[in-house]
Amino acid sequence: MREQHVGIERGGLDPGGPKVRRRNGALRAPSANGRSIVAAMEPAVRLADIVAARAVVDRFLPRAPLERSPLLSADLGADVHLKIETFKPTRTFKVRGALNKIASLDAAARRRGVVAASAGSHAQGVAFAAAALGAPATVVMPNGVSEMIVRVCRAYGAEVRLEGSVYDDTLALAHRIEREEGKTFVHPYADPLIVAGQGTIGLEILDDLPAADLVVVAVGGGGLISGIALAVKSRARPVRVVGVEPEGADAVGRSARAGHAVTLESPHSVADKLVAKSTDQLNVDLVRRYVDELVTVNDDALEDATYEYLDRLSLLVEPSGAAPLAAVRAGRVDVRGRTVVLVVSGGNATPALVARIAGERAATRNDSPAKPALKGGLQGAHPLR
Repeated sequence: MREQHVGIERGGLDPGGPKVRRRNGALRAPSANGRSIVAAMEPAVRLADIVAARAVVDRFLPRAPLERSPLLSADLGADVHLKIETFKPTRTFKVRGALNKIASLDAAARRRGVVAASAGSHAQGVAFAAAALGAPATVVMPNGVSEMIVRVCRAYGAEVRLEGSVYDDTLALAHRIEREEGKTFVHPYADPLIVAGQGTIGLEILDDLPAADLVVVAVGGGGLISGIALAVKSRARPVRVVGVEPEGADAVGRSARAGHAVTLESPHSVADKLVAKSTDQLNVDLVRRYVDELVTVNDDALEDATYEYLDRLSLLVEPSGAAPLAAVRAGRVDVRGRTVVLVVSGGNATPALVARIAGERAATRNDSPAKPALKGGLQGAHPLR
């Protein structure tokens, strides 16, 4: 896959791709006819929305730990901290946004219930949040989804409907349920309330580690990085935010370059929670406004990082949650001399996947730090600043 670059011109030239420039406080990207497209001057989500979301999240969830890793710090020549979302009830950050969305509904809407389409983490987050807030939930998932995920959703009281074999099939049924039963659709990323809920992670990072100057976040549909970037950019001290996408599923990076949502024909990655065919203009605008850089990593790097978390740090992390470490190990993100936070966004790896990754790597294991799986410095980077 040919690498593409995205950039906001600041005192120099970005060698790849059309320029994205700031003029009079707005972002401009070249359009197909050569004229500029101007991003909205006012973001759809503001810091106040994230602060309000935090009050909701804190009612139902324990604070996710932010732990310094002496091992990674020594290896990487940086002060490395892990924001560990895998200790949440659903083992993923997704529950934050779901709680904020469902808590916003009035009593009548809660009685009618909510519906979501998902192949995994979002479904669990919606099921948990709906149970916590007394709203009936229906989650639509494709046939063949992990039986463990189905059991978890049902344990929280959600009705599980299986439909089709791909996300588009589940989405169509979820919207039909929304129309016919009057349920509220809970989108996984394209909703200001979802973004604000995920952004509470950023506020916690600022509270727990005021010295942080680099935050690295996995990117799927763009809801997580949109919220975190907005939150950490709210303070005067500069914080760099870098997003990490799979090479085979870089919808947000391509969309940021284009200035509008781009649809991928057949995205793919071992990091299945990051595989999105497209994103939404809401997320495109927030990423272009607040995120400094997007980089890509291949599946080997993602699996190496997943194994490193298990083998060296005793953490069960799925490939999607390991993406920030993968990017650092692969040389996509330079952390030397920085105080860095790697957001460990999820731990819902299946036993079969963990066994395969561990088995393959244990056969060639040595006691040296993991070696970069990708070569070529920052050739896979998509700078946004």
